[in-house]
Amino acid sequence: MVFIRHALVVLLIAVASLSARADDILFFGNSFTAGDTAPAVSKNGGVPALFKEIALAKGRQVETLAVTVGGMDWSYHLGQPATDKALGLKSWTWVVLQDHSLRPTSAGNAVQFLRDGEVFSQRIASISPHAGILLYETWARPPGEFYQKRPGNVFSGPAQMMDDLHESYRRLRNDLAARNLNPAVRVALVGTAFARVAAEYPAINLNAVDQHHATAEGYYLAALVMYETIYHDSAKGAPTSFFHGEQVFAADVAAKLQAVADEVAGVAFVPAK
Repeated sequence: MVFIRHALVVLLIAVASLSARADDILFFGNSFTAGDTAPAVSKNGGVPALFKEIALAKGRQVETLAVTVGGMDWSYHLGQPATDKALGLKSWTWVVLQDHSLRPTSAGNAVQFLRDGEVFSQRIASISPHAGILLYETWARPPGEFYQKRPGNVFSGPAQMMDDLHESYRRLRNDLAARNLNPAVRVALVGTAFARVAAEYPAINLNAVDQHHATAEGYYLAALVMYETIYHDSAKGAPTSFFHGEQVFAADVAAKLQAVADEVAGVAFVPAK
């Protein structure tokens, strides 16, 4: 009887330990992941740090690591020893991939975007085979100078650029899912969420003064969409104060961004294989 009780205690401890095990999430990207132009966000770890605090507040145990270099794309990351080193640090739960914001479009190199996505998928599968892939769909530039003065510009406006981004990420997700190398492949429809906020809540500014990067609110929205896409859990009720009060979002603004994340993540949902 003593032995049975002891075995039961050991089993319960093991189950509790397993249930408390953290999800380990690795991010590759550039300034759109690092949170550039939003000082409190970039100083404290960028989008991965926002994501982690949202997940912890929602009762999830999460650890994150980010490999970011401003202005760089997947080709750059694939050529760096730091990429394989990061992938080999642990058995990752998810790897988040964010490419250069123009490359998946007709103003960039969508063909190379797809090729590099395939290579990244293979690399992840060979080094961290239990990791799912989350593709970070970025946003279109806002109306203005980018479309009016850019030499050889191919976009009529934000809607056309967003169509390019959305289609390229959709194609890559479908391609990687068909190859069946990774446990799951999903798209975090961040750019789609940006477009919806612009249409539904134009008073909320998601675009930084450089008309390229995001405001803190934009990065917050990115983290909310990622959280929902990974966990299939509503973002409503997520925290509005981060980094010991260094970054605080107005409650009404946060509620609207959480609602948009809810709307968009329903579109993004793809069952894990």
